Amino acid sequence: CSSWQNTNDDEDMKYKVGCVLLPSLLSFCASFSSPNNINKNSIKPPTPTFLNHKKRPIQKVVVVGGTHGNEYTGVWCIKALSRHAAKISSQYPSLTIETLLANPEAHYENKRFIHSDLNREFSQDKLLGEEGLPLTVERLRAQEVNELLGPKFGENHPSTDVIVDLHTTTTNMGICLIVPEGDVEMIKAAAYVSHKVCGGVNEGECRILVHSILDRNERPNLGSIARHGFTVEVGPVPQGVLRHDAVEKTEKVIHYFLEYLEKQNKNEQNINTLLEEWYPEGQLTIFKAAKACEEGQLCGRIRWPSDPENPNFPQFLVHKSLQDRDFHKIQKGDALFVDLDGNVINYSGSHGEEVYLIFVNEGGYYYSSSGTGLGVAVKRKIGIEDGMIRRYYEKKSITP
Repeated sequence: CSSWQNTNDDEDMKYKVGCVLLPSLLSFCASFSSPNNINKNSIKPPTPTFLNHKKRPIQKVVVVGGTHGNEYTGVWCIKALSRHAAKISSQYPSLTIETLLANPEAHYENKRFIHSDLNREFSQDKLLGEEGLPLTVERLRAQEVNELLGPKFGENHPSTDVIVDLHTTTTNMGICLIVPEGDVEMIKAAAYVSHKVCGGVNEGECRILVHSILDRNERPNLGSIARHGFTVEVGPVPQGVLRHDAVEKTEKVIHYFLEYLEKQNKNEQNINTLLEEWYPEGQLTIFKAAKACEEGQLCGRIRWPSDPENPNFPQFLVHKSLQDRDFHKIQKGDALFVDLDGNVINYSGSHGEEVYLIFVNEGGYYYSSSGTGLGVAVKRKIGIEDGMIRRYYEKKSITP
């Protein structure tokens, strides 16, 4: 999917990593075609038949960068993958590895998006073209990406086994792996990568965030197109900036993730034995979105009010005691925001008596279409063999 040309002389490997070989116009630089040039009449929404994908070997992996156009780290990494195609292929021979620049127009303009957040455009209503929805740059691009990597809905299985979606965050999240609850393969992969990155230290620099939408058809993110989705967040990184350390961390995660898949394909029992040694209790410490305990609140997000003249400008500041303290635990009554008059707004307990803040003052969350506010999570245990969060932790809550 990526139009990055492999500069190596090995012509046999020229398109092994870096370009999806699809028929007609989709095969030539499809990831850089302008959504404005798409024939809107040619987009035929598939029948929303939900599939129960049985376990089968993972072969096709697509590494995606630039889902948010001003997050340059992922774009650098897919360029590097394309340039070193032959080496990558020899390291992971059981895998077919391809790349995709997800939102080229936003990337060229150094913007998170042109009209709307691309990573919110893959829900059933939006992807299947509900009547009355505007055909924005991102909505049209989502249709194109779905054709390239999916389809997400319909009678056919997605053509892509795994999407690795590379992101950066302006917040102090370190390395964060985001995987779906119930996806055993991705839970195991996250356990493997986390152990490798942290050197066996529990809750080191690499943390795991699990989203609890079990049905992939209900998830709105780009990674939900494939059978499996694996999202990588690295921070802090300013928007529109490349940092050597962030690139190295991201590349390390990619390497260990592909290493896991390769080992899994060669000998599943060996990799299971290894995980049993690393995690003798069969459980992994993770974070998940905190459920709302108050009417009108959102799951996993403490929203701040926006300026009436600009929906992308907040009326509150994040309190200084929280800045750069991602995964820091707060309690009901702790300082949370500051208003224009200098008044401190305390945490009301909207998501529980004790919670962990994540994506604290994230630049991307100033945009209304991305969802404004602070991320809020709880710490849990998840079973490595079944990929399910241990529910004995859960308390009664209200989810709007």
